[in-house]
Formats: sequence, structure tokens, C-alpha cells
Amino acid sequence: MKMFRITAIISFVVVLILFFIAGDYYRDSLKESKPVDSAAEKKVLRILAPYETTADRKMLEDVANQYTRMEGNPRVEIIFVSKNDFKKEICMNLDQDQLTDLIICDNSIMPALINLNVLRDISGYIEETSKVSHYFQRQWNNTRSDGKYYGIPFTLDPYVLIWNKSLFKKHNVSVPENWADLKAAARKVQEVGISGIGIGAKQSEEVSAFFIQMLYTTGGSIREINGEGGRKVFELLSYLKMNNLLPEQCINWNQLDLTNKFIDGEVAMMINNLSALSVIKAGGIDFEVGIAAVPFEKKENYMFHGKNIGISVTADYEEAIQFLNYITQKNIVRQVAEATESIPVQVDVEYNFADDGYAISREFIQKQKEHGIARSSLNSWFDISAAISDGIYQLLSETNPSIRTIADTMQDKVRIAIIEN
Repeated sequence: MKMFRITAIISFVVVLILFFIAGDYYRDSLKESKPVDSAAEKKVLRILAPYETTADRKMLEDVANQYTRMEGNPRVEIIFVSKNDFKKEICMNLDQDQLTDLIICDNSIMPALINLNVLRDISGYIEETSKVSHYFQRQWNNTRSDGKYYGIPFTLDPYVLIWNKSLFKKHNVSVPENWADLKAAARKVQEVGISGIGIGAKQSEEVSAFFIQMLYTTGGSIREINGEGGRKVFELLSYLKMNNLLPEQCINWNQLDLTNKFIDGEVAMMINNLSALSVIKAGGIDFEVGIAAVPFEKKENYMFHGKNIGISVTADYEEAIQFLNYITQKNIVRQVAEATESIPVQVDVEYNFADDGYAISREFIQKQKEHGIARSSLNSWFDISAAISDGIYQLLSETNPSIRTIADTMQDKVRIAIIEN
């Protein structure tokens, strides 16, 4: 019996030794067979993007994953931030010398990033590849400073009027083309629990873009906010507010919130970016949706709202350039437009919205491309948008606001911001 136990112990020890030897051999074989270009050893290309909707984020992730899977390319990592946190994220990364390789931003913000020395001059690349000819000339306005290029147009996402066709048919209301029509339509379609019209007035960049969109239809400009044009915009908002056509809660809504309120049937029509259609499309609505140009006061106004992409000053330049080469290919430009329900950013790339069931006209797209103007290209845009949004918030939140005082105060702040930069 004793001999049996000794034999069993010896056998167990032998098996244990063989197990460890086999384990070491297996680990060594894994090391030898591991591919040099494995995901763990790949370089990482980092992108900062102020995207909040599921469709926008998925679009960029899909593009990044496609690029990553291509042989020899680095892994693309995307850092998503809200529009509210975008400036803070940029400044923090700049202070810590930890900027991402590529930065996507609203086109109006790019001049401010150039002024902060965040973006790298890519003029040589733009000229060598003849990129300018693939886009409408005015799309480049917000990418340049002192004749140098610091970015490339990435999306074309204009403001439009989006309305609930079912409600409009029910009340026999025509699509508003001017501000008088807009006021009348808002009154007619409004019901208990349904506001006539909605805007997103919480986020400073969004409400400022909306304000400028409306301002330019009056013949005004950002340098004369307290002039006739600016006062007309304030008077329109005041009218909508005083007649309860604009929901009080809109001061707490960003554009995504606004879109969700529209999907839920709480808003009959809204002025929002065209890409709101991607959220509506995924929302499972039970009513038809209409899209048209934003109603105007004196003249139609088409603006190049959208995003640009640039390379940071700390980026791996060669790797970042290769990614720009990829996303500016026509098939990728079309993919981005289809995924986000926006207009293709390049001149000769087509996308038919009718395939998605939305009746946006080719005439609108052509006018957008042919007559669109860039939003004000100013280095001090962060300060300017803060001044505009403060004024709009005051107008919509106070009981009896003074339009004259708000307009004058806003103009003073904007003037100082322009002068100091």
C-alpha cells in the first residue's frame, strides 16, 4: 500500500512537470506566431469629434473601422464629446500637449482653432492634390487664414424647415415660405400639447447658428445686430414666445432634444439641421415628414453649415494625411452623406434623398450649393456665439425683455470680441 502511494505521488509530480513544460512551449509558440501587424502593435490615430447623435457617431465609427481594417493602416480611435464640452476639451488637451491627431469641428469654429494654434497648415497638401476644385469655393472660407489652409470641408448640413405633414394636411396649412407665413402656420397647426414651432436654444453654437441663419434673411449681418435686421429676428422670436407658439422649454433643448420632441409629436415644425432626418428616420414615426428651405424675411438665405476636419499641430502628419486621403474619396463622401442624411460635401457627388422617402427637392440642393455662403469666419467665434446665445436666452426667459437693450448689449459684446481678436 505504501509503495502504491509513493508511485502515485511520483506520477503526479511527473504530470505536473510535463504540464508546465507544455505551457511554456505553448506560450513561446504564440510569441513566435504572433503577426507583426497585430492590432495591439498598430499605431493609433486619434480623432476628436463633437457628435452626439447615434447616426453621426456610427457613421464616423464605420469609416474609422473600414480604414483600420485596411492593410498597413493604424487603428483609428475616436473621442466623442458634446458640443458644450468641445472648447473645454480642446483647451485642456492643448495645455497638456495631448491634442488628438485630427479634429472635426463646426465650420464656424475652425478660425478660432486656427487662432489658438491648434491646427496645422496643410496648404501644401491642398495644392498638391488639387482638393479645392472638388468643393464649392465658398466652402473653403472657414478653413483659411492669411491665405493658408488648415482644414477640409467634411459635411454640408444646412438649416431647413422640417414639418409634420399629417398635421399640416389636417389643418389645411401650406408650407411657409416667409416669416408672415411662418407665424400663420404656427398658429393654425398648434394643438393642445403640440407647439406650433420649435428651435434648440440651449447650446450656444447651435442657437447662434440659427440666429445668423435668420439674420441674413433680413439683409442684416453679424456686425449690425442692433440694426433693423437684428431687431426683426428678436421681434419674430418675441412674437412666437408671447403667443405661446414656441415652447418655453426650448431654452433647455439642444438640437437633438428638439428632434426628439418632434418625433414624439410635441412640436409641429422645427428649424433644425438637415441631418436631424437621420434621427427621425430611426425614430419609428407614424406620420409623414416634409423638408423645405428656412422661411425668409427679405430674401432667401443659404448657408454652408456643416463640419470641417483638420490636423492638429502635434499629430503624426503623414498618418493624418493618409486618413484625409481616404475620407475625401468620392465613395466615402457619399457614404457620410447617406449615413447622416446630409448633402454630399463635394461638387460632383450625388445623393438622392427620395430613396429615403424624404421629399427634399433638387432645387433646394442646387440653391444650397450655388448660393450658399459661409458663416462668419471670425477668430473670436467662441466669444461671439456666447454673446449671441446669452441674448437669446434673455429674450426667451424674461417676462418683459427689452429688445433694444438686448440688441445693443449683444452688439457691444460682439464688437469687443471682434476687435480684441
